Amino acid sequence: MVILVVALLSLGIGLLRGGRLIRLAVVPLRYAYLVLVSLGLQLVLFSPLAVSLRLEAWVPLLYVVSMVILVLWFVLNFRLPGMALIGLGLVLNLSAIVANGGYMPASPDALQRAGMASRLADAQQAIHNNSILATDQTRLYFLTDVFAIPKGLPLANVFSIGDVFIALGAAYFLQRVLTDARYDPPNTSG
Repeated sequence: MVILVVALLSLGIGLLRGGRLIRLAVVPLRYAYLVLVSLGLQLVLFSPLAVSLRLEAWVPLLYVVSMVILVLWFVLNFRLPGMALIGLGLVLNLSAIVANGGYMPASPDALQRAGMASRLADAQQAIHNNSILATDQTRLYFLTDVFAIPKGLPLANVFSIGDVFIALGAAYFLQRVLTDARYDPPNTSG
């Protein structure tokens, strides 16, 4: 959620700085369908459809596969502004997910600060969408969801350092593309 908030704020700031939305359509993004494949797979995995399709046992592996697809897409688009930061964030998140059996651990303290104590109450049902409750057995703890947007603020949630890098990269990408004349569409009115 923190990524979405930062991206929307950056979009607004870019437009206030004189940026143009049309420039986003001209950015030479390669293999954009990979993002749709990855996000579509995640939508299926973390919805009731996964149960209907009997994918429960495959969720951790397929989640990792979806993240690897995203990392591949960012590698293919590395030269665009902000992609190095986004790619770093994805690799950090992927590292934590792989190290913890295909799920992103969430810190009990962060969940409490975000007002998500209900996740703590049911320790037997430790898996919640793509995350699990962090414990003393959690690997790469510092890369997991240890930060929180506090309860009482809009979109309160937990997030990781990888999410911070992804958000910063997305903000930089939007600022550069929206305000850079190199991304103006070619004049076709000839």
